[in-house]
Amino acid sequence: MLTLHQAGFTTTPSIAPLDGTLRPGELLAIVGPNGAGKSTLLSMLSGFRPCEQGELHLDGKPLDEWPITTLANRRALVAQQELPGFDWQTFELVSLGSNPCSALVVELLHDLDLTHLAKRSVLSLSGGERQRVMIARGVCQLLSRRSSTAKDGGLLLLDEPTSALDIGQQQRLMRQLRAWAERHCMAIVCVLHDLNLASTYADQVWLLHQGRRIAQGNPAQVLTPRRIEEIYQVNINHIAREDLSPPQFLLAP
Repeated sequence: MLTLHQAGFTTTPSIAPLDGTLRPGELLAIVGPNGAGKSTLLSMLSGFRPCEQGELHLDGKPLDEWPITTLANRRALVAQQELPGFDWQTFELVSLGSNPCSALVVELLHDLDLTHLAKRSVLSLSGGERQRVMIARGVCQLLSRRSSTAKDGGLLLLDEPTSALDIGQQQRLMRQLRAWAERHCMAIVCVLHDLNLASTYADQVWLLHQGRRIAQGNPAQVLTPRRIEEIYQVNINHIAREDLSPPQFLLAP
């Protein structure tokens, strides 16, 4: 779907050249300490900030050659904080710019536990509720614009989608993202700070540090105790699971 060919930025904040492929049906977690370049990389993957070296190809075509309206059919970006400019109802905001059938909006509101907020003003919602509304809007954009000949559900880019959520909503959201990736053959990229969420739900992890990707692979390959302690400058307790599930981490005194 989206392929990076030595793509990067030379100006500050810089991103060292990257190769890689984002595949339909997979969830990629981008992790790293503050200032590592995670949000900058996401802006490059979305096309909002064109790469300054190398190339990005979406469906085999250079990303910078896609018309904006056509690109919106294949790629959606949900930023860290998106404040609605008007007093929309939740249902209206999720539908905005997509012209979807009502059934799709109802389904997405149900998926993200927002049904009871459908007629509420988005200006009255909490930060976590509004965050989930914006994610629903991004998914609605992709699914409502999906052509009958499309082989996959497009590319969903999320910048810290769990930052305003309690631990229960974090878990439910990550489970839902996995379900969407599988059900709609959607490629999903999440910038995450919670390494346990990345370890549990991601198919692939990219670990960034000072604008460079220093490790990539499945969570067990990337999120090793020694690497985490070195990059984050913390002491951790590594919890290995007997059922071969991804490892979990706790801060050590």
